[in-house]
Amino acid sequence: MATTPDYLGARNSQCTIITNGDGTTAQTIFTAGTNGARVHLVSASTDDTTPSLTLMKNDGTTSCILATFQLPTNSCRVNGAPAVDLLDPTVIPSIPADPGRFLTLGAGETLAVAMTTTLTVDKTVHVVVDGVDY
Repeated sequence: MATTPDYLGARNSQCTIITNGDGTTAQTIFTAGTNGARVHLVSASTDDTTPSLTLMKNDGTTSCILATFQLPTNSCRVNGAPAVDLLDPTVIPSIPADPGRFLTLGAGETLAVAMTTTLTVDKTVHVVVDGVDY
């Protein structure tokens, strides 16, 4: 048992823009600090026509797929078209379904996304991650 508790520390927020030039190569969207992190929000938006992306967790050795999501056309780019919640507990059952849901990452672990097909030229996907390091 720890002799001192680990408290949530510095905010760790990252925004990644994926373009046609990134192809289907995985893009790191979040890196946990040296004591790990708690991720509260991962959302994606696009101006492309229904692209799909895969969300992955990497422990430094192995990348594991958490889920694959299809992004609606113009999600979060026009009024009434919301961004896609990539921590949706109905898609990833291990995410708590309460309002304070989160994903815990160990020291230096990363989250990444990879498009399942290359985006259309001049179209983008924006991925926003908000969390805190321990």
